[in-house]
Amino acid sequence: MKGWAAVSDFDGTITLRDVGDHLLLHYGFADRKTIEESYSLKVRVEDFMKRAFAGAALSEAVIADFVRSKVRTRPGFREFILFCERSKVPFEIASGGVDLYADPFFRKHGVKVKSFFGKAKVVKGGIRITYPFLRSTTLSAFKASRVARFKRAGRRVVFFGDGPNDLKAASLADKVYAAGRLLKLCRERGVPASRLTDFKKAASFITRNA
Repeated sequence: MKGWAAVSDFDGTITLRDVGDHLLLHYGFADRKTIEESYSLKVRVEDFMKRAFAGAALSEAVIADFVRSKVRTRPGFREFILFCERSKVPFEIASGGVDLYADPFFRKHGVKVKSFFGKAKVVKGGIRITYPFLRSTTLSAFKASRVARFKRAGRRVVFFGDGPNDLKAASLADKVYAAGRLLKLCRERGVPASRLTDFKKAASFITRNA
């Protein structure tokens, strides 16, 4: 074995709230019922994001300011990134979120991470989102493919997630830290998972099981 690798979702996992949902609700571009329905296993996150933000008239500056002032980070995230760098643990993020709010988040925390996010472009009356990295696959399958890729390379994989679209990836991982809806789904379906509260716990786990 070549050691560990880590793959993580972003919204609601690295951040304490889903940033996309928070933006849509805060500025009145979606209601709670619409948001809740988007978490059905039948709904593709990438499709919901494209529809929901198409009419969200928000500028890059407004989004960046929102990230700086409103978005809270799960404890231990920055420390975990630094731990991975020191310990040569490959770490990457696969997300249905978008670069327009991910980029200011990483600048705020002074870290760089290999990541896959939707590309968001401010257009007249809204935001146009594309997912070039998905090509002909779904976000759920893509996340699982990133876990599978590390496993084929001979690594054990820690996966972090919080939503239904993280379930396939979690089912393939060697260790799962789950929050929210993913934790509930893992328990219902017999996928072993620890509650995600603080990224430092994952660093300790990797160190103990090196």
